[in-house]
Amino acid sequence: MSPEALREKRLQADSLPEQALYGNQATLGWELSPEPFYISQAQQQDLIRFGAVLWRFMQAVDTLYRESLKGRQPAWVARWLNQGKPEALLKYGQMKRFNGQLPLVLRPDLLITESGWALCEIDAVPGGLGFTSALSQAYRQSGFDVLEAAPTMPQAFLAMLCQQVPALEKPVIAIVLSDEAADYRQEMQWLVDHLHPAESNLFLVHPSQVDLVRERLVFTDETGQEYPIDLIYRFFELFDLPNIPKIELIQYAVKKGWVHCTPPFKPHTEEKLVLALLHHPVLAGFWRAQLGEANFDWLLQWVPPTWVMDPAPLPAHGVIPNLTQGGEAVQSFEQLLGFTQKERALVIKPSGFSPLAWGSRGVTVGHDVSQTVWAEAVTQALSSFPQVPQILQRFEKPKSTPIQRFTDSAMAAVQTMKVRTRICPYYFIQDGEPVLSGVLATSCPADKKVIHGMKDAVLAPVAVRSSVSLDT
Repeated sequence: MSPEALREKRLQADSLPEQALYGNQATLGWELSPEPFYISQAQQQDLIRFGAVLWRFMQAVDTLYRESLKGRQPAWVARWLNQGKPEALLKYGQMKRFNGQLPLVLRPDLLITESGWALCEIDAVPGGLGFTSALSQAYRQSGFDVLEAAPTMPQAFLAMLCQQVPALEKPVIAIVLSDEAADYRQEMQWLVDHLHPAESNLFLVHPSQVDLVRERLVFTDETGQEYPIDLIYRFFELFDLPNIPKIELIQYAVKKGWVHCTPPFKPHTEEKLVLALLHHPVLAGFWRAQLGEANFDWLLQWVPPTWVMDPAPLPAHGVIPNLTQGGEAVQSFEQLLGFTQKERALVIKPSGFSPLAWGSRGVTVGHDVSQTVWAEAVTQALSSFPQVPQILQRFEKPKSTPIQRFTDSAMAAVQTMKVRTRICPYYFIQDGEPVLSGVLATSCPADKKVIHGMKDAVLAPVAVRSSVSLDT
């Protein structure tokens, strides 16, 4: 295909699945591009490798946590990961019957920087799954070859879930979505509807629809029909458990083995501070043994230096590894209060188990705020440690690149804008291996420090640029 023909291709308005993209809103709430976000073939290979390495990393996190509980690894590992969690939830997640169970969907946040990637966090209960599926379909129908699992992202998602109950030909699968996650209801309903009627055993369920009947967890739909559930896909955060109707019945049925559930109720697999553990020098030998030397070194170069903001005092000879002020070692996180604006190229954010730990909430970018705001963020992070541990992470500036966006609702006019981009690949664990199943690019205006789905952001699936140049 000639460069001219490639340029003429663009996203078609009639291909957009409005149910998934618009929901109950009159407008999108963000922008669209006439074409996918393009990456190189080398970047595509990196994304494939990230899946394999991060899956081994999450397995190693689970091993590290269990060995810490048993005294075979430092006790502070489990103490940090348990911090602020209800005892009942911790004991539930530590049951032997759940050993080896891990989230089956992984979505890292990868910033594109001048030097490569910056892996800022890993989401084990990610939003955007249905939205990314819908966008991928729209661009594919418009003639673009986007990165997506075969045959489609929704079908790969369903196949992954069905593998968890291999004895059943068509298991009944309930995506249980809470009120707190209501912003994702429309996109997940689209995903479910997209698979109907051929795959009619996947349902989107509110927790209040669930009940326990004769050692079976069931749900009742709007018509009054009752369905026994074989597998639950948990689309709610663990900090929200007290607000979820019927959660005791769900957890009881899972504990008894009457129903399968993924992601498992294991809060240590959903903490951002695991990236700080990757950087801790005391644990370097463990990571090398678990990941392999090459994988450990490769992953470490893409994860910004990260620290758990533990206010515990250090002995006189103790220092916080690799954190300096004016070239001198730092012995207390309270010293952050005196950091200059240049030294504050750092990010503070909750580790997890908090409503502030997702959607860029609770994030403070040090060099983008006043000294007063920075001091308040540091003080709050240290005082909240017993309940909500927070992490400190070096700020990595994404590089500025040009992309195109539509400037009118008719999707006729196009404008070039400078943006900074976050790549979110979705990995589905199939047959015990991670599969790159869809990729979403979020591109924000170049003057923004935090990249998320804001109204000025351009959201698009990712495609690999061919050898044909599209430069004008």
